[in-house]
Amino acid sequence: MKDVEAGILEVDAMQVILRAFVWDFAPEKMSSTFHRLRNEWGLDGISFVISNPSRLLLLPNAEHGRFRYTDEGAVCFQPERSWYADLPIMPVASELCGRRNPLKEATEKARETGLKVSAVMTCCYNPLLGRKHPELTVQNALGDRILHLLCPANPVVREFLVRMAGDLVTNYPLDAIELEDLGYLTLTRSRDLLTDLIIPPAADHLLSRCFCEHCRHTAEGLNIEIERVRFFLQTELEQFFISPTELSQSPLEWDVWERLVEGEARKVLHMRMDIVSSLLARLVEEIAHKHDKKVHIEGRLLPASLWQIGIDRYKLRELAHAVEVDAKDVAPDRLPPCLFLNRQVFGNRTELWVRLHPSERFVPNRQAFLAQVRACKEQKVDGVVIVGYGSLRRQNWDWVKEAVSLLKS
Repeated sequence: MKDVEAGILEVDAMQVILRAFVWDFAPEKMSSTFHRLRNEWGLDGISFVISNPSRLLLLPNAEHGRFRYTDEGAVCFQPERSWYADLPIMPVASELCGRRNPLKEATEKARETGLKVSAVMTCCYNPLLGRKHPELTVQNALGDRILHLLCPANPVVREFLVRMAGDLVTNYPLDAIELEDLGYLTLTRSRDLLTDLIIPPAADHLLSRCFCEHCRHTAEGLNIEIERVRFFLQTELEQFFISPTELSQSPLEWDVWERLVEGEARKVLHMRMDIVSSLLARLVEEIAHKHDKKVHIEGRLLPASLWQIGIDRYKLRELAHAVEVDAKDVAPDRLPPCLFLNRQVFGNRTELWVRLHPSERFVPNRQAFLAQVRACKEQKVDGVVIVGYGSLRRQNWDWVKEAVSLLKS
């Protein structure tokens, strides 16, 4: 961030990058489009989403094809098989790839135009792999497998993620990897969930806690009464299915949940954070220490809530180059105190980046979006990720251009 040369303190300018799908860009137009994004829009880089987040993408301003059907969790690159030789799983290339390697084409063209390049790697959310390999997924207190959630304690999942990171940083001209969905995720992470139940955050937490053989084995090695904790959650859930319980309606706060089961729940919470922290350390070793690429981790606007998915915020500060928080649905006046909290937790050692969404789906209008942009500038964040390109209306491209102009002025 800062360098001292000849006694002068130099502060890097704020970085602004665009997050997009490779499907947004026609191969024959990539070079001209990326030149335009750099020279006319003023962007510093582009971040490519490598896993399809939905089975159907509507991209009204994509350069080639507006509807994209593909498996949720399939990737936009051709994995190098040698990286996964002795594993039962490997990334599944999207049918949209055909015989091409879209990520290779896009990253090389973007780099040629002078843009910085990163890849968004989804970690523990993968409905495609989960359906194919249920044994890798979260198993809740009721014994049900949650097939869209991979368990971060599973040794195959851990090795798979490290090797996919290695595959990406060795075969593509990347400056950084952005790790998303790392940790113990929740049932409601699924876009396809259909239920007549109202599932508040606490109930979601109860429904999604993992008691698979690997989590149980780890707990038993730490002398945690894991079966007692599982039985407690099972009883709560069975009651919740009859009528809302006090616990299912309670705040999802550490002080409430650590006291459960006479303190055994606290031990489980710490165990989960140790599991996720050790996985993050392995990913950082592969990406940063072995290959000298930056690691961005998905954070939260309220960093004190990171424990809910098993992330230790202090380990995050120690390991990540940058923490990215998502300002989706956040009113402009609420954004500054949230960013201030993150600065307090992560200090200046870890860069603070913010994701902004220039779309009426998330902000009411252009003025509200630009107010978020100004809040980022006033709080002196290190970088901004603007989400969307082909998925936006063409008029919203003007929002992006104005945002870049504001942030760079």
